[in-house]
This record gives sequence, structure tokens and C-alpha cells, in this order.
Amino acid sequence: PRSTHCISSAASDVYKRQLIDMTVVLIRSIILYITVLIALRVMGKGEIAEMNCFDLVITLLIAEVASVPMENNNIPIINGVAAISGLVIMQTLISFLSLKSRKLSSFLSGKPSVLIDKGKIVYKELKKERISIDELLEQLRIQGYFNLKDVQYAILETDGNLSVVPASSYNSTPPRAFNHLPIPLILDGRIINKNLDIAQKDTNWLMGILKSNHIETFKDVLICVLDENDKIFIQNKKGD
Repeated sequence: PRSTHCISSAASDVYKRQLIDMTVVLIRSIILYITVLIALRVMGKGEIAEMNCFDLVITLLIAEVASVPMENNNIPIINGVAAISGLVIMQTLISFLSLKSRKLSSFLSGKPSVLIDKGKIVYKELKKERISIDELLEQLRIQGYFNLKDVQYAILETDGNLSVVPASSYNSTPPRAFNHLPIPLILDGRIINKNLDIAQKDTNWLMGILKSNHIETFKDVLICVLDENDKIFIQNKKGD
């Protein structure tokens, strides 16, 4: 009976310790949640809605710093609060200095990149930003531009969004009947044979198109697209 009582008492003590630990974790989580919430509010709505690289790093660091004392009860919670407060102070200070210094703002946030200039893809900027032509076309389609001839300017903003200025001939109001979706035939010097088959064309036909545009080899072509009206849009890597 005595041993049974000891076992029951030990089990009760273990249960109490687990309950206390769970309560401590719950309270610490609530405190850190409130701290992170206050930190994000202090950073401002603009920082959350349109993050540049610097803002993203600060936000990730805040999340990481908050998770450490939340997972480990041996770490004083004040350490997490102090670290989060330090990050917010640094972010606020640098944001204030960025407003005063255009050079610092450009260094931290970067500058917008013009990916399409006057209807022509700027290949140098694509390589600089490490953006493939497929990714550019995808972003244009998301914004409702299925044909490159409908785009006058496309600007990659510092927050990663793509701003598009339509061409003067573009009219999105009336519905347009597509014979088919625009089909890329050449991207960055590579013939897409699968798309040639979809378009029911062959390599000889494509090479004839290139020669009629004074292009000797497909390797010189940045993009060649058969548009929705079976017209060819072509641009070589020199921007012509």
C-alpha cells in the first residue's frame, strides 16, 4: 500500500509539473505574441504591406527571436522582449534615416528596374534581376496582358510587384476573341519544339520567319511569340 501511495504521489507530482510547464508556455506565448504585435504596429502598415529586403529580414528576425524563448522555458522571457525591442528600434531608426537620405534608401530598398521599355524587353535588366522570360510573361498574364505588343513599359518595383503601362493601342474594354493563347516559340535563344507542334509549325517555317526579319540564327533571338491572331512578335537579344 505504501509503495502504491508513493507511485500515485509521484505521478501526481509529474502531472502538476507538466501542468505548470504548460501554463508557463501559454503565458510566455501570449506575452511574446503581444510583443510581436506591438512591434509590427510600431513598424507601420506600410512596412508590412510592401516589404523590401531590409523589412523582410527584420520581420524574419523578429519571428525567430520570438520563437526561441517561446520554445525554451530556461531562457528568460525578458531576453526575447529586449531583442525584439532592439530590432524594432533599429528598423525605425533606419527607416527614419532613409527618409532623410536618398542614397541610404536606394541602398536598403534598391531601385525599380525597367524590364520592358517602349515595348522592348530589356534583356540586361532581366539578367541583373535574375528573372526568366517565362516568369516575366507569367506576371504579365496575371495582370491581364497576354501579348507583349500590348505593353509599353513594365517596371519591377522594389517590393517585387510588377507595374505595367499599357501601349496606346491597347484597349481592355471590348471583349477580344482569341484564336488561341499566345504561343512562345523561342525564348532566350532556345526553340520550344513542343510549342511548335502545338502551333502546327515546323523548324523550317520558323527559320524562314527569322530570315525575313534579318536574323541568321535562333540563338540571337530573345523572344519569338505567335500571338492570338497568328501574328509574329519577335525581338533579338540586341533589342531590335
